[in-house]
Order: sequence, then structure tokens, then C-alpha cells
Amino acid sequence: MKILVAYDGFGHSAGAVRAAADLFKPGAEVTVLSVVPPDARGSKSGGHVGLRPHAHEDVSRAHAALRANGLASQMEIAHGDVVESICASAKEGGYDLLVVGSRRRGAVGRIALGSVSGELVRRAPCPVLVALE
Repeated sequence: MKILVAYDGFGHSAGAVRAAADLFKPGAEVTVLSVVPPDARGSKSGGHVGLRPHAHEDVSRAHAALRANGLASQMEIAHGDVVESICASAKEGGYDLLVVGSRRRGAVGRIALGSVSGELVRRAPCPVLVALE
């Protein structure tokens, strides 16, 4: 089984890593993907304004957490629109499952800000497992 774990380093996406570690056995092909959106601007510290710095470090932490649970994984970083980039990676990689985290926003939050996980459920080319924070 090929599994794509979308991970941005924030708490809600850690649930996606935990779900993958808990649900899948060694031998599953797991890729951890982080997408840097186009509006992320570099800061003097090398990070991204408004985002946790260094996507590669975040992906490395997720990779290490999976490895600690016996799952080997690949690491991937994409740049662009988050939903479009994740969907493109899922399609191009021929993944069987996409695992994402969710902040559990209420109805007002979803209307005002949208929901990446909700949009992925609607648009992904494969089944989506949403791990709640």
C-alpha cells in the first residue's frame, strides 16, 4: 500500500503522522509531504513568515517519528498551492491513501477560512483519512 502523509509541522498534522504510525505495518510505502505555499516569505532567520520555519526539518521530524514506529518513509517538499500540490503528488505518485490532519474547526471557521482537509476529501484522487487533532 502506498500512503502519502501531508505534514506541515503544526500540531494538527502530527495527528496524521500518529495515525500512519498506528494504522500501518512495516512494508507500507509511506511518503511524508510538506507544501510551502506561494505566500510564504523568507524571514531573516531563514524561516517563513507566519509558518513554522524550515519545511525540510518538519518533514525530517515526521520521518523520524515514523521510523521510530518501524515505518520507513520517503520525504518530499513541494512549493505551491497546498491543496493543488497535495492532489498532484497523490495522483503522480499513484498513492492508495492520503493521510491528513485536521484542526477540528467549527462551522464558522470552515466558512470563514476554509478547510484544507475538507477540500482534500473533495478533490483528492484517492481515499483520504482525516486524523483529528
